Amino acid sequence: MKLISHLFTPLILAPLLCLQSSVVRAATTPVLDAQLARLAKLVTDPHPRVRVEAVHALGKIPTARSVELVLSAVDTIGTDTFLDYALWLSVNDLARPFLAALESGAWLPDSQAKQRQLEFALRALDPAVGAGSITKLLAAKPITKDGAGPWIELIGAAGGQAEINQLWEHAASGYFSSDEAKVRALTALASAARLRNVKPAGDGSRVVRYFNYATMQQHLAALNLMGAWKNPGAAFAEMVKMAGDVRTPAEVRTAVFAAFRELGAIPPVLGALQPLAAKTSPAPVRSAAATTLASLQPAKFASLAMEVLAETKSDAEALDLWRSLLTAKGMAKQLAPYVGTAQLPPAIAQAGLRAAREGGQPEPTLIAALNKLSNVALSPDKLTPERLKEIADIALKTGDAARGERIYRRAELGCVLCHSIGGVGGKVGPDMTSLGASAPADYLVESVLVPNAKIKEGFHSIIVETKDDLEFSGILVRETGQELILRNAQNQEVSVAKNNVRKRANGLSLMPAGLVDTLSEGERLDLFRFLTELGKAGNYDASKGGVARVWQVLAGTTFIEQDGFERVVKGEVKQGWKPLLARVSGGLAAEDIAELGKAQIDRLVTFYTSAQFTVAKAGPVTFELDGVTKPEVWIDGEKARDVGTTGPKSALNVMLKPGPHTIVLRLDARQLPEQFKLRCGDVNWAQN
Repeated sequence: MKLISHLFTPLILAPLLCLQSSVVRAATTPVLDAQLARLAKLVTDPHPRVRVEAVHALGKIPTARSVELVLSAVDTIGTDTFLDYALWLSVNDLARPFLAALESGAWLPDSQAKQRQLEFALRALDPAVGAGSITKLLAAKPITKDGAGPWIELIGAAGGQAEINQLWEHAASGYFSSDEAKVRALTALASAARLRNVKPAGDGSRVVRYFNYATMQQHLAALNLMGAWKNPGAAFAEMVKMAGDVRTPAEVRTAVFAAFRELGAIPPVLGALQPLAAKTSPAPVRSAAATTLASLQPAKFASLAMEVLAETKSDAEALDLWRSLLTAKGMAKQLAPYVGTAQLPPAIAQAGLRAAREGGQPEPTLIAALNKLSNVALSPDKLTPERLKEIADIALKTGDAARGERIYRRAELGCVLCHSIGGVGGKVGPDMTSLGASAPADYLVESVLVPNAKIKEGFHSIIVETKDDLEFSGILVRETGQELILRNAQNQEVSVAKNNVRKRANGLSLMPAGLVDTLSEGERLDLFRFLTELGKAGNYDASKGGVARVWQVLAGTTFIEQDGFERVVKGEVKQGWKPLLARVSGGLAAEDIAELGKAQIDRLVTFYTSAQFTVAKAGPVTFELDGVTKPEVWIDGEKARDVGTTGPKSALNVMLKPGPHTIVLRLDARQLPEQFKLRCGDVNWAQN
């Protein structure tokens, strides 16, 4: 109630500042100043909910001080989506006083923190609102060669034609001295082209400098730009060469064919792709070319795509191909007639079934054709209440929740990608933290077996058809004046420019029907039992915060160790880290860590586990580590001292500044702890 009383007064008094009466404004100002002093403390409160409400309240007070306080919370966002959205709303509410303070010099981006705040603010505002301010700021302070500050991204988001021309000249002429600035410039130019249709004059011929002797990221960004501009000029011939070269890295090959797809079904593209799709081409080249051709002209090249699918050796590769193909409008209907004669292996047909069902708008003819080849018993479209209760009762009696959790975590099911438990995981489907404690068991069984029977509010998909004949499906994350942001079934955010939308419609659940068809009856019962335990007291209660749940794991081979562990703990080793989520209990299990090291060629010596967190206020912070005897721990590259150990329990005390931090543990690969857990209630742990 105290928090509410603090926040309620600004909501009533703030509008009085806008009245013409000087008497009213004068009387109101001291009261609001006192409220601002209170809100200044609340906006840095350790509890995230308090910070969110304080930011909301500040958005109702149209003063320069409110702007300053709101923007000061930007560095504490971390992975807090609620705070992110609250800041977005308040920045828009405070647009006029913010831009006035920015242009007058009352608020200056004179530090790295304030530059981050400026970038957030101008990205939150409509480009038409912030464009004038960007022009004035750049006139006073041109972009430096190292690309310092947020100016490159701000030009992409809101810059006018003159600013875009200048940014392209810098990118094409070699003006930028840092590799990172070059990538940022190319990315910003692509964003301006897609979302606002603002492009420099001429074609993209000069981008070829990024095809030779450039970093991988520059190469990918340059190809992305060519797709966005749709006018590569002399760069097109170079793109065709790298597309057909078997030595081209997989990431680059994917990017160049994505650019071809974006260029569209024009004669140069079709003419270049058909020879690459011939049977004489290397398998990766043929596969990418055939898929792209079929996406551009489904009626003509659907049979070619089916040939390539039949040749696919990997289930994962087949699933990617199916998903790529089915984003083309009308592709499902074109593929269906060829399924029966293609002699697809059952595993490839199963991958197709999953892809066809997960789009929110399944095509019955394709699903029926694939079903005949999949060799799995499909889940029924409808189950009686009696049958649902029977399955639930059997699961409660015979199912094993521990085995069920391991099934839930299987990559091929994708449960973790779509659902969140304890604040971590995907956001495609509903949060499942308290699912078992709040929903009857038979309801859970039905939700898995017949996902479209009852779709939770807010989780219906939308289907977006674009003017270049692509179809995207997903949950609407946000919508601006320029773009739709969808979260697809792979938990990826997809941006669709509004100027390219032909039609949008409501779809079904993104959870595919038949997701558990490949599981045995016993595995299904274990999975159901696990779901019924979520949120109940014990090992499956993830409602309590303060636990590190999102980790990165690096297999410390002899090669890495010889290079020096100091580089790892200081964050200098960027490659090789793999994501790993903790179990529902918050523990990181040895079997999960060891699984990530199986593919190593060199001998394993250690495992490094890394987690990120954010601190709101400077001061001492204590971490509790359970399950590791004599731990080796570093925070931001500095070794943390163990201030209290009792067996496998340790307390680590450190002084930390506000902002983001990284903690790293070094574990002996030969004696991994069965399970360990890292706790701290005074920080905000990264959630995704």
